[in-house]
Amino acid sequence: MTRESVNHFMNDPWWLISKCISESLNDELKKELSQQHILYGKKAIAVARREDNDDVIFWIETMNKYAVVHLTYSKETTSEYPITSLYTRRELEEFCKSVSKLY
Repeated sequence: MTRESVNHFMNDPWWLISKCISESLNDELKKELSQQHILYGKKAIAVARREDNDDVIFWIETMNKYAVVHLTYSKETTSEYPITSLYTRRELEEFCKSVSKLY
């Protein structure tokens, strides 16, 4: 339910990422999350990112949702950061298409 289920609606500025980049972004997310964050302790798999900012789309299997996370590249101490929005696959498709139209 990760990469394959989103590739048909990923257009600029979004791009699918390789396994190597995914692993690096997964590690970065773990470094940033505080214990209060909604994604803390959950397995997240990066599947896509924006080319024009630090937004990354992660698949969160235990929640059956995608998370759009704006990575900060620093250790966060509150539940507010990194800013995270959760989407079903259908909601994510609408979100990505709306971003692409504005891009």
